[in-house]
Amino acid sequence: QEYILFPDIMPELPEVETVMSLVRKRVLNKKIIKTKVLNSKLRWPIDIKKVKGLEGLFIRNVSRRGKYIIIEFNSKDLTLVIHLGMTGVISFNDSKSYLTKKHDHLIIYFKDHILIFNDVRKFGSIHLCRKLDDMFLIKNLGPEPLSNMFNSKYIYDISRKRSCCIKELIMNQKIIVGVGNIYATEALFLSKIHPSLKANKLSLSKASKLVMNIKSVLLESIKMGGTTIKDYVDAEGKPGYFVQKLLVYQKEYCPIHKKHKLSNIKISGRSSFFCSKCQAE
Repeated sequence: QEYILFPDIMPELPEVETVMSLVRKRVLNKKIIKTKVLNSKLRWPIDIKKVKGLEGLFIRNVSRRGKYIIIEFNSKDLTLVIHLGMTGVISFNDSKSYLTKKHDHLIIYFKDHILIFNDVRKFGSIHLCRKLDDMFLIKNLGPEPLSNMFNSKYIYDISRKRSCCIKELIMNQKIIVGVGNIYATEALFLSKIHPSLKANKLSLSKASKLVMNIKSVLLESIKMGGTTIKDYVDAEGKPGYFVQKLLVYQKEYCPIHKKHKLSNIKISGRSSFFCSKCQAE
């Protein structure tokens, strides 16, 4: 099946979580033998000198913050932050047989294999920082949606002061991280909330449903390896299968009212699919 690439498609939290878990499995406690920057031109240029400084270090932790993959080393004054952007792919290969590809940007050599970062559209980025909490991409991020900090009281209290629409609110990375367009669309449908509802009109009961559905949609997608619309594959080259579970995103008819056509409006320039019957409020 050929999927349409919408301008707002990029790996969201479940896809990044899936890639991060596979990266952790392959590189945790491994020593970096060598690094090679093939093309430093990404959204922000790769600092070649800093990347060279990773040689000889051991990887002590691999985690995720929002849509960023965080790699920590035995040298505590360096942290690697990777953002996949729209088309960034991390893959692994045998160092002896691998032939570099056109859009390869970085290769990290380990004893038994190599890690390759490839990005066709160059919207991804690779950063090395001293203090993660002070890093410009990380310091203003909101709580993780799967944490206890993200609950109905939190989203309800914040919504009281906001006149933006509810979809914009839950996609604001300063309020909650990692809920991109696909999962916001699905969670709002399951919660029976119109995507353009003013945030300050959200009731406490709807806030509770929305939080529950954001968490369940994200967890289900992580379980299925994320969602592949066109380009996304994980670190083993596999697509995400949550696309089979999507209820409204890029669909034509409502899954409940079978003959009722779904609507698609633009919110902040992004496709927002919804059912005018199910999501009347």
